[in-house]
Amino acid sequence: MSRLLPCLLALACAPLGAIEVFKGPGSADLHEPFSLAFDAKGDAYGVEFQPTNRIFKLHDGRIDYISGVRWDSAPKGQQPPAPAKRLDLSPAVYDGMHDIAVGPDGSIYAADSFQHRIIRLDPKTHATTGFAGTGKAGFAGDGGPADRAQFNIPMCAVIDPSGKFMIVADLVNQRVRRIDLATKTITTIAGNGQKGFPKDGDDALQTPMGDARAACMAPDGTTYVLLRNSHALGAVKDGKVTLVVNKALKPGPATDGPAAEARMNGPKYVTMDAKGNVLILDTENHCLRLFDPVKQTIRTIVGNGKKGATVGADWAGTQLNRPHGARLGPDGRLTVTDTYNNRILVGPAT
Repeated sequence: MSRLLPCLLALACAPLGAIEVFKGPGSADLHEPFSLAFDAKGDAYGVEFQPTNRIFKLHDGRIDYISGVRWDSAPKGQQPPAPAKRLDLSPAVYDGMHDIAVGPDGSIYAADSFQHRIIRLDPKTHATTGFAGTGKAGFAGDGGPADRAQFNIPMCAVIDPSGKFMIVADLVNQRVRRIDLATKTITTIAGNGQKGFPKDGDDALQTPMGDARAACMAPDGTTYVLLRNSHALGAVKDGKVTLVVNKALKPGPATDGPAAEARMNGPKYVTMDAKGNVLILDTENHCLRLFDPVKQTIRTIVGNGKKGATVGADWAGTQLNRPHGARLGPDGRLTVTDTYNNRILVGPAT
């Protein structure tokens, strides 16, 4: 039985189609949850952003904060409370985490974005070790060990469907990089390091992949790259790039229809659903959208495009406030991190 079940029971035994706010123990202390991921047991792990900089575990109907010195790193020049220091691993000090992933062996990985590294948590002890990146901003290390490589604000770190690779959106380096989990070797798979945006048919390694905010991989090997400032979604397949959502590269409201003609507004995260569709957090439009790569269409599945905190009878009637993450749980239900409402929402997949 999935260990997520007690969490769902804690949602007041709501009707199956209802949208619920997780209100178990620990939820009142949740601040700006950015992303979450599930392990094989059904437990969820998540990261908070700068107000608190912690990693949490959602299990058995409660939230426990399992790693990270609590501190507000947003004010300029702010330092962790003494004796803690930036980049410390025991106790761990994080700054501006954006993403979290769980490997096939249960290892927990978090993108410690503003410290230019990816860390690993032991699934049993929660001890923290460095996994990739030196902690110093830069671009270096392709072809070598990931722990000696340099990133410049790695925003996204997800495990591919095979469980063999980690995909990293290296934001300021304008690249998407890949780490072999067995050999720990890092390579670039998209982006030439230049600002700008790709054109259809461009070679993935020879074209700009500017402001690559997030990436994920489909079972067919397509890597989807979210280009934040271009408000677009690109697809990399067989070494070539195609813009599949918002070819005009202009911001705009969320409307349903042909994906190539659609607009987005500062999208921040992308992940896959169980049917091979791409889920896009259209953050500044305050909604979650679904791109169907077969039909080449896009539609809004959570939120109404207006910032708010209303919880409706279904996802369409529920408002979000700058959401940054979403995942399908092992039970098939959809979990959304409603970031600036400081809450986690759970409801049916759509």
